[in-house]
Amino acid sequence: MKKFLLTLSLILCIVMAYSQKSAIPADNKLQTKLDSLVNKSAIPFMSESSRVGLSIGIIKDGKEYFYNYGSTQKEKQILPTASTIYELASNSKTFSSTLLARAVLNKKVNLTDDIRKYLNQDYPNLQYNGTPITLLNLANLTSALPNWMPDSRELFAKANPDSIAYLLDAVHRKYSRNQFYTDLHKVKLDTIPGALARHCNTAAQLLGHIMETVYGEKFGTLIRNQFTTPLKMKNTVLLGNGKIPASMAFGYDAKGRKMPFIDWEDIQVAASIASSTSDMLKYIKYHLNEKNEDAKLSHQPTTGDIRKGAIALNWKITKPENGPIRISHTGGSLGFSSYVVFSPEMNSGIILFANDSDMKTQNELIKLAEMILY
Repeated sequence: MKKFLLTLSLILCIVMAYSQKSAIPADNKLQTKLDSLVNKSAIPFMSESSRVGLSIGIIKDGKEYFYNYGSTQKEKQILPTASTIYELASNSKTFSSTLLARAVLNKKVNLTDDIRKYLNQDYPNLQYNGTPITLLNLANLTSALPNWMPDSRELFAKANPDSIAYLLDAVHRKYSRNQFYTDLHKVKLDTIPGALARHCNTAAQLLGHIMETVYGEKFGTLIRNQFTTPLKMKNTVLLGNGKIPASMAFGYDAKGRKMPFIDWEDIQVAASIASSTSDMLKYIKYHLNEKNEDAKLSHQPTTGDIRKGAIALNWKITKPENGPIRISHTGGSLGFSSYVVFSPEMNSGIILFANDSDMKTQNELIKLAEMILY
């Protein structure tokens, strides 16, 4: 009897495990140790009620691997692929940083340049007690600029939390670049540039605009000429003017509501690049090869403690006590979450995309990367 019950229990466990795996659409063939490790990590993540889709791209020892789970949309079951396009959100900032590193190496700019050198109008306010904001400050999060412009905190404070995403979209969809520069005159710095690192979309916007000035090309043209064409990134685009690629996933909030895409004119250069896992592995490969001097320069820590997480040119640089240096960046928009991390020492990296944006998604993607890659 005991043997029978033990056998029955084992069968039930197998059935439950199989049911859990088969309930979530996936293209994981479960043939290798890596396949099993990815699946063991991805299934619990996808089992959360707010999850829609997950795409993972891995480069390990020079080989590429792709895994996809869930759906590109809630309305219809369409399994994502390595070519499915997701918003990069703040991961877009690393492209501007790489452009900055190239400009430094080509002697177009210096990291210590006062940013006002590249602005069309006078901005005596963009300094604190005589210390100006430099290009480096824009790239390493120490500019002391406000995180967002326009300042809509009062509007959001009075709003129903469920409506904030739509209010944010409404504000920025009609906020032009000219209005951005007008409001920039009103900014008052609250600390010395270089003293404190904090997330700043305004700094990323300015850096992207300045790169347009330095290179003499629009940001979309820069992305195409400097990255997507030479690296053959066929699925990478700069969102704008309501043009959405056919292979784009839809993004959702924690309640499963479809969210607007981030294709706003004012923040386009800071957060509107969209890409796929296949393309982002090409981008990661470029950064893994530190013989590419611009990649290497963009990885050099400029502020903070590398043991806890220093900041290079937008990239976060971490050196665990018993591990290799890790170079990473997160991205989160109204409906998408992303995480990229790689290690030149290991010649390995990973990109993870999810087309949902609940409060936990980014941290869960970071945990996934740790379980799979390290």
